[in-house]
Amino acid sequence: MAILQLRGAALRAKPSISVPLKSTASALAGILLIPLLLPAVPFVLFSVSSFGGVTASVSGQSSYTLSLFNVASVTQYAWALWICFVLFIIATIYIALRETARNMYDPYYAKWENTWKAPVAVMVFWLVAEFLCTNFLAGYSSNTVSTMVPMWYFIVAGVWAFLVEVIAMTFGPTLVASTPGLWKILVGGTVQQTPQNVVDYVKACDPHFGQPKAARTAASAQTTQTAQYNAQYANPSAPATSPAAQTAPTQAMPAVPMPTTPIPAPAASVPPVPQSTASVPPMPQSPADIPMPAVPQGEGRPLDPKTKKTILIGCIVAGALIVLGIVYGVLNSTVFSAKSMAESYVSAIASGDYDKANDIADPQVGKNQRKLLSNSVAKTDNATISNAHVNGVKSGNGTTTASISYSLNGETVDEELTMRKSGNKFLIFPNWQITTPLIKSINVSVPSSVESLTVNKVAVTAKNAEKTDSGEWQLRVYPGTYNISVTSTDYIVSETVVFRTNEDSDSPTTLKVTTTSKFKDALSTAVNNALDKCAESTDYAPENCPFGFRVWDEDNYRNFAWSISIYPKIDEVDLDYGAFDTKTGKAKCTYEVKDGDSWDPDDDSTTFNASGSFAIKDGKVTVTLDDGGYSY
Repeated sequence: MAILQLRGAALRAKPSISVPLKSTASALAGILLIPLLLPAVPFVLFSVSSFGGVTASVSGQSSYTLSLFNVASVTQYAWALWICFVLFIIATIYIALRETARNMYDPYYAKWENTWKAPVAVMVFWLVAEFLCTNFLAGYSSNTVSTMVPMWYFIVAGVWAFLVEVIAMTFGPTLVASTPGLWKILVGGTVQQTPQNVVDYVKACDPHFGQPKAARTAASAQTTQTAQYNAQYANPSAPATSPAAQTAPTQAMPAVPMPTTPIPAPAASVPPVPQSTASVPPMPQSPADIPMPAVPQGEGRPLDPKTKKTILIGCIVAGALIVLGIVYGVLNSTVFSAKSMAESYVSAIASGDYDKANDIADPQVGKNQRKLLSNSVAKTDNATISNAHVNGVKSGNGTTTASISYSLNGETVDEELTMRKSGNKFLIFPNWQITTPLIKSINVSVPSSVESLTVNKVAVTAKNAEKTDSGEWQLRVYPGTYNISVTSTDYIVSETVVFRTNEDSDSPTTLKVTTTSKFKDALSTAVNNALDKCAESTDYAPENCPFGFRVWDEDNYRNFAWSISIYPKIDEVDLDYGAFDTKTGKAKCTYEVKDGDSWDPDDDSTTFNASGSFAIKDGKVTVTLDDGGYSY
C-alpha cells in the first residue's frame, strides 16, 4: 500500500512530496504525483521553449539540465518543444508590435528611460515563480528526485522582455506603419487612449505635460520671460528681475522695451475639472489616424530611405538567423543527435541489415571473425530481433548512454549503448560514435574432428572464431536467434541446436556429433595406408609406427623388410578428441643376422594394436599413428 505524505507549502518555501512505496503500489504512486506537478507544467514549458530549461537531480548523482539543445536525448518528441519555441517567437514579436501600436497613439511612456521597467518586473516575477511554482521534491525510500527551473532563467526572461522594448522603440513603428492591415489585430484589447477630459485637465495644470524634456525646458523659459514682461508692464516702478539678476545682483540689466498695449497674463486659477460625462476619444482605426504630438524641430522626423533600408536589412538578417537557429536546433536534436544515431543502429540490426550496422558502429572484432556479422546470417526465419527502439539517452560524467529495448523470442530485452562525440559532420553538427556495439558471443564446444560449423546456413571454420581458454569456438554475432550444427559431410552429422542471445548460460553450446557408416570404412582405409607406409621402412623399429623390434646390438642385424600380415580392425573412435584405437594386427619382418663372419637370413612376426588421431579435411579422412615405443 502506498503512503502519500504532502508537506504543505505553508511550512516551507517549496512544496515537497515524500512517497514511500511498496513494489505493488509504484504505478498508483506515479499517478498520484501527476496532479501535484500540473501547476508547474506551464512554467517549465515556457522556460524550456525560450532557451531556458528545467533542472533535475537525483540523490547521489549530479544534476542534469534539460533544454532545447539536449531534449532529443531524453524523448523522441523533441520536435514538439521546437514547435513551442517557434510559437514563443511569434508571440514575442506580436507583443512587441502591440507595444509599438500603444506607443504610437499614446506616446507618453515611449521613451528609452522607461525601457528598464518591464524587464525588471519580469525578472522579479520569475525569481518568485522559480521557488514557489517550479520547485518540487519527490522521495522514494532513501532516494530523492527534485525538479526546478534553473536559477539563472530569470536573466533570460529579462533579456526577452528587453528585446520587446527594443523592437517597440526602434523598427517596430516602421513595421506597423508598413502593414496597416494588422492595425486592428495589434490594437484590439490594448489599454484605451487617455480620455480627452483628463488630458485637458492635466494640460491646464501643466501645459507642457507629455512633451519631451527639451521642449519642456524651452517652453518653461519662454513662460518665465512672458510673466516677467507682464509684471513690468503692470508696475512700471518695479525693477525688472531675471534669473541672471538673482545670481549676479551687481550686473546691470538692459532696458526692456515697453509695448504699446498690455499683454494679458495667463489665468491664475485652475479651471474646474470637466464632468465625467466627457466622451472618450475613439481608438484610431489605422496608423494614419494617429494625431502625432507636436515636438520641437529636429525630433520625431520620418525615417529617411537609407535608414529604412538599413532597418529592413537588419530585420531580414535577424529573421534569417532565427530561422537558421531553429533549423540548426531541430537538426541537432533529431537527425544529428545521439538518439538518432542509436535509433539508426538498432533499426539496422532489427531489419537484418548487419552490413549497415557495421558501418554505423565498428564491431571491434577481427576481419575473419566478422563472417557472422553479415546480412546472409539474418536471412533465416525469425533470426533477427523485433520491436527495437530507443527508450532515452542520458549524459553524465562525459559519457552518453542510450537505453534501448527489443523483443527476442517473446521476451523484452533491455540494454545500453555507450556513445561519445567524435569530431563533427558538416563542420557544425556533432558526429556521434558508438563505443560499445551490440555484439554477442556464442561459445560452442566443437569436436576436434569437425572442420566447420553451419550457423544460419553460413559455414564457419576455426579461423572465423576465437578460441577460449577451454578450447571452445567463440563466435561473434548480433542479437538474434541462431541455428547451429556441424557442417554435414559423408562421414559425420549432428543435430541442430537453437541458440538465442538473450539466454543466460554459463556452459558452452554442445553439439552431439555422430558418424556415418562410411566413416569407419574411410578410417580403416586411412589406417591401413598408414601401416603400409610404415612397412616401407628398413629400420628394425619404424618411427611413428605401432610395431617394431628391440635389439641389443644393432651391428649384428641388417636388411630389415616389413610387411603387414593382418590389418587391424577399428575398435573405438572418440569424435570429441579425434582419436581411435584398433584391434590386434600382425606384422612380419625379414632380416639378416650375423653369424661369425657370415650373414644368415631370418624372419620374425609381431602383433600390435594401432592408435592415433584422425581429422576430416576437404572431405578426406587423414590419420596420424602413435609411436609404438620401440626406438630404444
